[in-house]
Amino acid sequence: MASPEHTFDFDGDDESLDGLEQGSTVRPSVLAMNDPVLRAARRELRWFHSEMHGRVPAAFEASAHEVAAASRIAGWLSDLEPRHRGAFVVRYDGRRWPARLTREFGGLTSVVVRFAAMQRQRGPTETLAEAERAAVTELLADIAAASQPLDVTRCETAAMDPAKKLRRLQRATQNYVRRAELAYLDARGHARCAVHFASLRSPPRTPSSQSWTPSVPVPPRARDSRRTPEGA
Repeated sequence: MASPEHTFDFDGDDESLDGLEQGSTVRPSVLAMNDPVLRAARRELRWFHSEMHGRVPAAFEASAHEVAAASRIAGWLSDLEPRHRGAFVVRYDGRRWPARLTREFGGLTSVVVRFAAMQRQRGPTETLAEAERAAVTELLADIAAASQPLDVTRCETAAMDPAKKLRRLQRATQNYVRRAELAYLDARGHARCAVHFASLRSPPRTPSSQSWTPSVPVPPRARDSRRTPEGA
């Protein structure tokens, strides 16, 4: 699988999906959020990336059903462009983010953070992880500012409106993932869900190295307040 850091495509982030949908072999009704084919596709993608870690397991690592399902999904994914496969790697990476971000962007939070990080002006030695941490801080500031009345005296252009910036970023992210989903739907067609046998578990907790860590440590009093009282 290609590294999503090098396969993100920011061109035309505000363009309509009409052109892509017209060129797709998927019937129009499959674009509905509650369509069973779309639900099956998302179930497969989540299972493959969360449970199988984005690869086909060896025969001794999983059941025959799981190996067969992972092989089938991997085959469909191999027909996609690297940028579409990269969208799913980030979309289902299972990382944990500040609650305020997940309330704002839901299941697309990881993709939003990656978009924001790669659109920043990065220094020559700044890593992607550092850019993502900086992007999270900026996104949280924008969310807080968007909840307040707009101070036009501090905005030189309407493009600096935090609410508008967030809407634009969210729309670009949704379109990016939607294009990838449509490409996957074209590849898989109307086949039965490959993981119909599986009961999806909650995504495993990611290692602390991949989780969001605030730059300011938790005060001792706040830590103590979370301890279970003796005898409870």
